Amino acid sequence: IYLAIGIIAIILIAGIIYLTINNSQEETIKIGIIGHLSGEYADYSVPLKNAVELAVEETNNAGGINGKKLVLVVEDDETDAVKAATAINKLIGVDKVNYVISVQSSKGTAVITPIANTSKKFHMIALGTAPDLTKGKEYVFRSIPSDDYQANIMAKYINENLKPKNVAGIYLKDAYGTGLKNVIESKISANFVASELFDPQESDFTTHLTKIKQANPEVLIIVGAKEDYINLLKQAKQLGIKTTYFASESFYDQDTINKIGADAEGIYTLFASDPIDYVNFKTKYINKFNTEPYSYSMYAYDGVISIIAVSYTHLR
Repeated sequence: IYLAIGIIAIILIAGIIYLTINNSQEETIKIGIIGHLSGEYADYSVPLKNAVELAVEETNNAGGINGKKLVLVVEDDETDAVKAATAINKLIGVDKVNYVISVQSSKGTAVITPIANTSKKFHMIALGTAPDLTKGKEYVFRSIPSDDYQANIMAKYINENLKPKNVAGIYLKDAYGTGLKNVIESKISANFVASELFDPQESDFTTHLTKIKQANPEVLIIVGAKEDYINLLKQAKQLGIKTTYFASESFYDQDTINKIGADAEGIYTLFASDPIDYVNFKTKYINKFNTEPYSYSMYAYDGVISIIAVSYTHLR
């Protein structure tokens, strides 16, 4: 149904990490988890929260970290940026967590990273991909690749393999969409004949797509949330836009592709290559939650494993 172009997922932990765990008398290590556990994007965050729980459970069953058990403190931002700020302040100021892992979109993550960094609290991003989320922040890291990687791989493939003379783009108007737009449009060598931004929750894309049809691009790049592709592709096909479609990694969701059906045929997309231990992770996830993990769940699991590895190093 679609062509996937793999990129390698790299957990980026660089520099010297100053950890807040410095009291050997502590009996537990607290990991705060914050995400869209209800609201518009809950179907993104909940499977990642599950993956965090799986990693914590496995660690505790194996004896914890130097005998210290991991404790999860969970906060739901309800897909609301204001509530995200309240939640991170509670985790740091009231719950006194040692680490924070966020399983929320770039928009929500952008609100909490400055707070975590100012508080010198180790923060692992497991879902937000906007490039600037870690920029200039000593205590903020990511287990999911930045959109810089995705945009560069997309641009490279389009330049070297599709080789269009002209390109158009339609992007979600938020941190995720505009972040990708800026990198993609600076890297693709072809001429951009149309560049459209659509609002979150927008469902009628006819005006944007009509402009794109008039521009007659050889390649159309689409960047949106997974729900956006359903109406967007349907309307594009109804308008008779004949082009090569290239969707961002958020398209890489089997449920979404099934809903789109025939309109998904022949679309290019890209996603990070599965790590070698993904099969084991998937089996464990299904056994615990009786459902398959979401495409991004592995990033949350890896984020906790990274936190655990750092903890072992600094708690000897």
